[in-house]
Amino acid sequence: MNIIINTEEFVNHLSNVVGVVDRKQTMPILGHVLISGNSGEITITATDLEVQISSKFKANISEDFLITLPGRKLFDILRSLGNTEIELSSDNDTILLKTAKSKFSLQQLPSNEFPLFDNTEGDQTFSIKQQTLSDIFNKTQFAMAQQDVRFYLNGLLLEINPESLNVVGTDGHRLAKTSTTLDKKNITEQSCIVPRKAIQELTRSLSDEKECKVSLVDNQASFSFSQVSLTTKLIDGTFPDYNRVIPPETTTNIILETKILKPALQRVSILANEKFRGVRIDIDNNKIIISSENPEQEQAVEDIDIDDTNVKLSIGFNVSYLIDAVNACSGDLVTLGVNDENTSALITDPSDPNTKYVVMPMRL
Repeated sequence: MNIIINTEEFVNHLSNVVGVVDRKQTMPILGHVLISGNSGEITITATDLEVQISSKFKANISEDFLITLPGRKLFDILRSLGNTEIELSSDNDTILLKTAKSKFSLQQLPSNEFPLFDNTEGDQTFSIKQQTLSDIFNKTQFAMAQQDVRFYLNGLLLEINPESLNVVGTDGHRLAKTSTTLDKKNITEQSCIVPRKAIQELTRSLSDEKECKVSLVDNQASFSFSQVSLTTKLIDGTFPDYNRVIPPETTTNIILETKILKPALQRVSILANEKFRGVRIDIDNNKIIISSENPEQEQAVEDIDIDDTNVKLSIGFNVSYLIDAVNACSGDLVTLGVNDENTSALITDPSDPNTKYVVMPMRL
């Protein structure tokens, strides 16, 4: 094997897959990427046994080849070289990387040990613009649980029907839901839970207005776009009935400017209890008072003028959850909807009727 590749293009495609390279080295081969050359095209593949990502690009190669190299070492080497040409050649179990001034040798492992997913395409498919898919993931992924024993919360629920796609994330304390319409589809009504790692990698890689093809089969989902293909195992579990959590209506609805509410929450959060992150929101007729205090007896208070509500109400919330929800609203205004001290708040963006955020109250 002897090939020459542009380092910048190599790095761009390696960066699409290196995020799933196993850091813990549970199996040595999972620390490697599989690099194959075939018919003038190079494909780089990485997996952690749960998620598999491939990225391909055109290259001037004279012969087919199949090698494995340590993913993160290769990425760091190529990134450090800048924009140049690099020559790859093999010497038994060693792969040599050479530029005009630099030389590296990396150990490869047998390519037949690399665990590839079964390449089966489902008959359940739909297409969606990459930008749209990226937006709906960004609006919901912050609400996913992280390493929760309720494993079905460690991902996003995708509810697919012939007309629309609903995406829901929750960690049991807050919830995010959004939806979009589907045009090109060949799908019956179904739902699946896509794990956190796959969502994060997709969000990182999705980019332009071109479409992403989504395919579902058995316990797998595949996302194909541009030169990237991501396949993930699905979480086997029953997602909670999120409609029971979303208030059907709220008696007090306050419209606030994002540029005023967001910095006020951020300032008050500085002195909130570091463990519980609690803040108090007092609605007092024509103003909102946001306050926090901590075990050191320190206190922060912010006043925001609002239209007269004829309501006096005091509710506690985790300030981080409020900030996350406000951050996810893209418009200039947010609506805070509440009923009483014991029910969840509903946060919405008036410019985006398809998206809702629910934050449970907490006792202070």
